[in-house]
Amino acid sequence: MSIYKNIFHYYRGQTRNGSEEIKQLQIENNTTKAFINVLQHSSPMLTMRFLDWLGLYTKETDKFEYMYQVSNELHRKTPQAVVVGIADTKEVKHTSQNKKYNIPDGAILSNSVSILIETKIGLNSYLNIDQLEGHKKRFAIGQEVQENIIITWDEVRAFFKKQLAFFEQLNDVLTCFLLKQFEEFCVINCIGGTKTKEYFFLHFEKVKAQELARQIDNYIWNEAGYPDIQDAETKDGIGYKRVGKPKFATLTIQRQRCFILHIGRKEQRLGLKIQKEIDATLGRKFDRKEYEIHKYPHEAYIRLEWVDNFEQIRPYIDLAYHLR
Repeated sequence: MSIYKNIFHYYRGQTRNGSEEIKQLQIENNTTKAFINVLQHSSPMLTMRFLDWLGLYTKETDKFEYMYQVSNELHRKTPQAVVVGIADTKEVKHTSQNKKYNIPDGAILSNSVSILIETKIGLNSYLNIDQLEGHKKRFAIGQEVQENIIITWDEVRAFFKKQLAFFEQLNDVLTCFLLKQFEEFCVINCIGGTKTKEYFFLHFEKVKAQELARQIDNYIWNEAGYPDIQDAETKDGIGYKRVGKPKFATLTIQRQRCFILHIGRKEQRLGLKIQKEIDATLGRKFDRKEYEIHKYPHEAYIRLEWVDNFEQIRPYIDLAYHLR
């Protein structure tokens, strides 16, 4: 599965302002939309079970309405009304805001309940009590509002996984598909948890490359018999190192999404020599940037989608391990 084949993941492309704040907001908005989309387009029973999980009651005759970016006041009073906050942590902070208007990220409405939703993404992004309380002004005049409900994305994912088993028994193909897509979306975008290996595997666009990345990882950790492997704790991929030594290999989602072999010492410039051998083996020349030749002469790069079978690159992995 390519990350862009996931129905909730979207292509951001190039932007003039690529700040982390804007990127974070894009992911936050898209995650909220994906979450509501799952409920909106699945069986209504999923929404009913979700509300029951929150401690809210519904009727079998309830018809649900779903909204995004709720900029208008609600005009219908319901027996239940609550603001639901979803974040990576249940810690709620109090920071003064000068905003006159608070716009909830989403809403779920029926004759039984009115829910306004506020979401935050990221371990350092917290729900704000002033914002949550401000959202209550969106409810209908005279509406009695319950205490805020705070849940985490981990809890949402766990709930959806449990529902997947339930709807598989009902053979509800569409609901199961949407639940699986949402879980994959969360893995791809690291929603509700740390970055797993699967997060990095899925960022290789070709299925062939993803499978080879998994095979490389399994070989280094389990099949090669290396006695002293450590996780190199690489931020932009999966790094492999020997205990007490620099890393000898990296599956990176940066620098053209490739497999990097770190061979010998920098001054030996063995990476350039091995690069030519690898290019000849694969029948394709890796387009190294000029600065990479001078800055990383000890590195050789492999585009995983160019590899026909693992045995083509296995000897080079062993070489990098032994020379590092």
